[in-house]
Amino acid sequence: MRHSLLLLAAFSVAPPAGAAAAVNIASVSGTGPYFALTFDAHAASEGARELLALLRERRLRATLFVTGGFARAHPEILREAYRDGHEIGNHTDTHPHLTTWEENRRHDTRPEISRAVLQRELRLADEAIRAALGGAAPTPFWRAPYGEHNAQIRAWAAELGLVHIDWTRGGSLSLDALDWVENPRAKIFLGPEAMARRLLSFEQATGVPLAGGIVLMHLGTGRAHHPLLEALPILLDETDLRGLKAVPVGELLARRGNALSRRGDGVPAQ
Repeated sequence: MRHSLLLLAAFSVAPPAGAAAAVNIASVSGTGPYFALTFDAHAASEGARELLALLRERRLRATLFVTGGFARAHPEILREAYRDGHEIGNHTDTHPHLTTWEENRRHDTRPEISRAVLQRELRLADEAIRAALGGAAPTPFWRAPYGEHNAQIRAWAAELGLVHIDWTRGGSLSLDALDWVENPRAKIFLGPEAMARRLLSFEQATGVPLAGGIVLMHLGTGRAHHPLLEALPILLDETDLRGLKAVPVGELLARRGNALSRRGDGVPAQ
């Protein structure tokens, strides 16, 4: 809970009683020429090590949100990412749907999702991440699977000291690279160059600055070739020209004046 209160202080938010726990961070203003790269990891691992090598070559750090399932299946990838200085955040244990968005385009908490169920998901993921990292604690950030969350769900997670990290949106557009779309017949399927241009055109299309933004990508892919291996260099070359630098979420917050540590205390035992 103390992490949520620190963040609210940093953002000068004055919520009603009890709302501090429901904080949701989708962008961070006042950070200067910086934006955050984030990568979710659940089932797919193809291309993950190559992607980490690309980030290492460019001397960049990011925030990775991993499920407990991914941590148990690929501990060596997590250890490699951690050694490279990437933040490791919580993405639940089994990547469940948390709201009814898929059925009715509303973020009502699903009937099978309770406080106990969500907190168990987060605790199990935390344990798996710690085991993969040799006992090191993950950062106190989490991201809901499929972007499905609401104030109640975030409050349950905040009881474990976790702050929800979203990605930046502007109207109907967002800083989602759409690299998760694997079916080439899907309307929103993009090739690597189109993926990069989608992100680079976001500010002009929406009026929402890329500086302070949080970009959503994925560590692994189900495609034959990871599109980010081509898309990410295009994005980074252009952001370099614009004077922008990619950083982890923790650093983006720190540049706003928040003292939250990059490697936090993790989830407390029950």
